[in-house]
Amino acid sequence: MQKRAGSLVVNRNKELLLIYRKGKWDLPKGKVEKSEKKKHGALRETAEETGLELKNLSLQHPLKKTAHLLKQKKIKTKWYLVNYIGYKRTMKPQKEEGIEQCIWVKQESLVFYLPYLRSYAKEVLKYYIEYTQNPLGIKFVA
Repeated sequence: MQKRAGSLVVNRNKELLLIYRKGKWDLPKGKVEKSEKKKHGALRETAEETGLELKNLSLQHPLKKTAHLLKQKKIKTKWYLVNYIGYKRTMKPQKEEGIEQCIWVKQESLVFYLPYLRSYAKEVLKYYIEYTQNPLGIKFVA
């Protein structure tokens, strides 16, 4: 089974990174190379898909694992929380991977993107908001 890893990236302004790929909003992710650890693959894929410099991506901790179907095959992805410590606001979407746009979104604006997010991305965002950013236990409705 191919290993996959992805990132939920948060910048200095507490904005979240979304990418637009193949008609849906998504989070950066991809295949992990054979000799690579998942956490390093998550950072590399984020840099490749967005044009953000790898040196400005700081891995914080694992978030969760998700599974989805792709061409009748079960795909498992391990997700990591990543801080973007640079100042670059503009990104370079990886067009050859079908990525058309990369944007920073304020957490309170996520509601406008929910109908257009891939289901596994919703799972990761929900986990992040409920368990990492919500010590009071306020429920997130996706």
